Amino acid sequence: MARAVLTRARGWMATEAGAPDPRQRQYVLLVVLAVIAGTFAGWFFELQTPVLLGALTTVLALTATSGQALRSDLRRFMWLTPALVLMMAVGPMLTKVPALAGLAVAVVVFGTGMLPALGEHYRIGGQIFAAATLVTTTTGIGNDQPFLVLLASTVAGGLFALLLRVIIGVGDPGHATRVAVARTLLTPGPGVLESAAAAWRADGSSTWLGQVLAGSARFRAARETLLAQAQQSDRIEAERLREIVAEADQVAAELARAIRSRACTGLPMAARRDPAQAVIARGGRQDMPDAVAGVNQGLDRIRAAVVNRDESPVPPAEDGALRERLLGAVRAHLSFRSSLFRHALRCTLAVAVGMVIVLLLRDPSASSLLLALYVVLAPAARDSMTGALERTGGAVLGVTALAILITLLPGAYLLVPLVVGGMLLNMPRLRAEYQVVLGCLIVITVVDQAMALDRPLVNVGISFAANTAVGAAIALIVGYVSYLVLPSSIVPDVRGAVRSTVWSVSELLRSVRASGQGADLPKALQAANVLALRRTQDLLGMPALLDGTGEETDDNHATRAAAIALDALRQDVATLAFRPAEERKVAVPALRAVDDLLGGKSTAKIPDIPASGAPASELLASSLVENALHARQAIDRTFGYDNPWKSYTISFVRPERLHIR
Repeated sequence: MARAVLTRARGWMATEAGAPDPRQRQYVLLVVLAVIAGTFAGWFFELQTPVLLGALTTVLALTATSGQALRSDLRRFMWLTPALVLMMAVGPMLTKVPALAGLAVAVVVFGTGMLPALGEHYRIGGQIFAAATLVTTTTGIGNDQPFLVLLASTVAGGLFALLLRVIIGVGDPGHATRVAVARTLLTPGPGVLESAAAAWRADGSSTWLGQVLAGSARFRAARETLLAQAQQSDRIEAERLREIVAEADQVAAELARAIRSRACTGLPMAARRDPAQAVIARGGRQDMPDAVAGVNQGLDRIRAAVVNRDESPVPPAEDGALRERLLGAVRAHLSFRSSLFRHALRCTLAVAVGMVIVLLLRDPSASSLLLALYVVLAPAARDSMTGALERTGGAVLGVTALAILITLLPGAYLLVPLVVGGMLLNMPRLRAEYQVVLGCLIVITVVDQAMALDRPLVNVGISFAANTAVGAAIALIVGYVSYLVLPSSIVPDVRGAVRSTVWSVSELLRSVRASGQGADLPKALQAANVLALRRTQDLLGMPALLDGTGEETDDNHATRAAAIALDALRQDVATLAFRPAEERKVAVPALRAVDDLLGGKSTAKIPDIPASGAPASELLASSLVENALHARQAIDRTFGYDNPWKSYTISFVRPERLHIR
């Protein structure tokens, strides 16, 4: 066990080539020293509470603002961390005014519950801010300290988080962006390209990485086209096409390694191979599908960009895309028709009920009630109660086991620095799994409050376990009752949801296509964008409803794939909708091909996308085709077609006023 942990730690602190990474070692050393120093300072100088609040501020600030390149992380740090620091300092003061504490919790829980509509980093930041609000306003940690002491400790925690982030990123500030871009050559599936493009734009939009993304988008679209054609071909031809894809993947893996490196003086032979020629050399047919040319065009563009590495930034498009995205998200989700709005309201109602009970109990052992409630309800996707029972059992059993451990283990307070240190060394997992963040906060809260209570530890353990069970029960009851009151459905109509989502995305797509052909349709674009956003967000919550049966079914997997693909396609089309007219015109061939695929036609081919324009234009156009191919396959699976790429018709009425031919 110890050897496995040591091996994992060595791998984590090494570079891709296996050499020791000095930045990671500095980070680990600084974290270990800080945890040890904080533990001794809190123990010998009786500063447990200020040190704990400072440590929690460090952990939460790093979790909320890390994950991308240093430049974009620092930009996010500057606007999010001050709010987080202020909440950590002011929250304990609010406990003296219960009405203000309840109002603050309700507003924060509802507001952060709506942030997923704006993107992944907004979702993570909102969740962390909600966790900070719950910890400071409901657990009683810090309510016996002067405000200046609280402010000083939280500011120190925020500054230490800044120091850690700078240390880990100052030697190679663009590493995370290069890794995200390289992942587009290694990871198939929808959404990968959009995530990498967002990281690239946030890091300054360097020209060479933009060209890599444009080439990768063309490569991925051609690759998916070959795989689709293989499904429609006889056995021998399908095997040949899959061999070409396998060879192309090997070349792409070599190029991804070169992209991740800080500098490149030349490419190895394995990165310069022609995938089709390797198959022909083994005795394959000489004639090749048109998509093979698309694969080679994408790889050639990547090779040129990786070697030349033009670091100058790509000029940003001057348009109202961001403003329209924000307005569209507000219009789409401030409505009972939005599953995201219903879930945010559900969480707010449950937390309000929990706050009332906590205020009535007036017992420090009730500090775990609201956190346990949030563990059960908050991670669920929109309308779902996915795993709620499992999380309920896990929360109650976990707190019970922790209470027993505190009772039997001498020096149980040492669990707090161990958990804090573990959180600082596992940032990627904290960002990916919100329930882990809440679980760690429950452990810290229970141990801290149990040590402070002047009661037998057995009674304290029973109180914490009972209050955790009460919080979990509130979450289940409010969640179930809200299904009966709010306009949602316990039994989902999977095929109907997919059909309506395809209709809404097609409506948006055809509106954009019409505007690219010269039509002036601003209101139609806005309305179609709002409808498509709401429908795709609802479909993204559908797999979690299916998970409630306790079984993984084909419907579950197919619906999840369709939801992710259609949402990625919707993001591309929505981005294109509010870009300059020149970009929409460039993407018209791709929009036409995507419309045919969504409408049920069985043709899978690469449209004629100009490669001479800006990288962002080609990136969007090629990404449209790739995501449409993913969506089409997922739609086939959802509708239960045994024969892939069967020609069908989705019966929905399209607006004839657009006059699209």
